[in-house]
Amino acid sequence: MLAMVALLVAWMMWRLCQRKLDAMSRLMRELTRTRDSYRKQLEELQAANIGMGNKVTELGRQLGQLHEQQQELALKDPQGKLYSRAARMVQLGADVEEIMAECEMPRAEAELLLSLHRKQK
Repeated sequence: MLAMVALLVAWMMWRLCQRKLDAMSRLMRELTRTRDSYRKQLEELQAANIGMGNKVTELGRQLGQLHEQQQELALKDPQGKLYSRAARMVQLGADVEEIMAECEMPRAEAELLLSLHRKQK
C-alpha cells in the first residue's frame, strides 16, 4: 500500500514537473519570437540610421558647395554689395539722397529700391 502511495505521489510530481516544463517551453518559444521581432526592428532602425547618416552627409556636402558658390558670387558681384548696403540703409531709415550719395546709384534705382523695401515692412 505504501508503495502504491509512493508511486502515486511520484506520478503526480512527474505530471506537475511535465506541466511546468511545457509552460516553460511555451514561454521560451514566445520569448524567442519576441527577441527575433526586436532583432528585426533593430536591424531596420540601423539601416534607417545609416540611410539618414548618408543623407545628412550629402546635405552637408551640398551646403558646403552652396556656401562656396555664395562666396564666389559675392566676390564676383560688387554691385550686389552696393544693393545690399542700400537695402540696409533703407531699413535704417535713409532717404533717396543719402542712398544715391553713399551707393553711387542713379535716382531711379534708389527710388525703386526705397519703394520695394518699404513695401516689405
